[in-house]
Amino acid sequence: MIGFMQKHRKYLVVVVWASTIAFVGAGFVGWGSYSLSSSANAVAIVGDTNIEQNKLQREYNRLYNIYNQLVGGTLDQEQAKKMGIESQALNNLISQTLMLNFARDIGLRVEDKEIIEEITTIEAFQSNGKFNQEIYKKALQENQLRPKEFEESIRESLLLNKLGVLLDIPLTQLEIDVLKSAYFVEDKVAIKTINKSSIEFTPKEEGIKQYWEENKDIYQTQRGYEISMLEINTDSIETDEESLKKYYNDFKNKFLDNNGQIKEYKDAKNDVIREYKDSQAEKEALKEYISLRKGENKNAKNIQVFEGDEKYNIDFINALSQAKEGETLKPIKLEDKYITAKIIKIIPSVPKEYSAARDEAKEDYIKEEKSKTLQSMAKKELKTNFDATNIGFISKDTKSIQGLNEDESLEFVSQLFGKTDEKGYILLQNKIVLYKILDQRIKNSDTINENLKLLTQSGTQMKGRLIEKELLSYLLNTYEVIKK
Repeated sequence: MIGFMQKHRKYLVVVVWASTIAFVGAGFVGWGSYSLSSSANAVAIVGDTNIEQNKLQREYNRLYNIYNQLVGGTLDQEQAKKMGIESQALNNLISQTLMLNFARDIGLRVEDKEIIEEITTIEAFQSNGKFNQEIYKKALQENQLRPKEFEESIRESLLLNKLGVLLDIPLTQLEIDVLKSAYFVEDKVAIKTINKSSIEFTPKEEGIKQYWEENKDIYQTQRGYEISMLEINTDSIETDEESLKKYYNDFKNKFLDNNGQIKEYKDAKNDVIREYKDSQAEKEALKEYISLRKGENKNAKNIQVFEGDEKYNIDFINALSQAKEGETLKPIKLEDKYITAKIIKIIPSVPKEYSAARDEAKEDYIKEEKSKTLQSMAKKELKTNFDATNIGFISKDTKSIQGLNEDESLEFVSQLFGKTDEKGYILLQNKIVLYKILDQRIKNSDTINENLKLLTQSGTQMKGRLIEKELLSYLLNTYEVIKK
């Protein structure tokens, strides 16, 4: 909250105002968990301040509409309950009320004239650039708000605005210097690489079986689906000249040459045939989908599909994984055909028997034992003054390390700059890298200056979040919070 106030101070009043009038253009959301029969009844008490039901309803409605837009208008009350929107709304108001109590207790106040000035500058209440009282009253009436309620919300938003000014604490020079050291440091490094492939290990059967016993939950059969399915192949669609020309005339903007100009029919004909067949196949598939959904399609065939089946693309498998038994999928394109399917039964994954899991378990067992051997070798090497290759200075931006591929280099750098020891080892997927830190330095001033503004902004946001966390923790211990 504080971080938001610090960054968007001049917009805060508008945001809280929008929160208060949360019904505009979105409709009222009824959620049933709290009765609205009496707005005087509090759902929580923070210090000496009540959080009333109507205020909670507005905050819930605001959050509900935000999430509903994010999921394309498909959110329902059951999903909202699972997402915990009710609790989130109440917690938001509790945090806000804690801040308001704190603001009042340190002497911050909002005068009536400040509220009047703020309301009269809100464009939604203006006509020809001037405040219009009739528009103001009508807007509040349409949104089931009394002027007193709305004006109190403006008072609160202005008070939070003032608190945000006090808590907008810039980074100190020491903090900036610490950030420079953290983000712009370079290490001069020497490394030695030991490859996993250099280690010989022949597993015994009892070792493989014991490893499987200890990790059997990892080895599961693939989830599957018994489905009733139909395929419409684009090649099965017949064409005639009249239909092709009509399709071309209807969609000629799809057929462009390299210069962005519409192709003549004769030049675009092959593309027209392909597109026409595809569109007709999709239409046919939609017809089949409707009859399949009604259980009236006799052309469907029953098959089993498992999630690792490479015959079907990821879109089809994902659609199956998100469907319920009895649900019918709308047509999905797979190469040169459209597929639609009805889920008859979901086949859950189950732990594999040892005979089925043995090969996978053997491979994992060998990898684990080799990794253990690598780490044992590395620990012994660290006790000596091991020979290592000096690779020069590297930074967090380094993407290429001698002897490592790109992915290994990125992983090595990521882990190295999280280490505090002058020497040690980093375990990668197929090798282990011993390292020595020979020297450190800060990047040249030009590089720092180019990135310092962005770094300072990130640092300020980080500081704001820390202040917010600590302040809220303090306020929770200062003001009693009672949820009803």
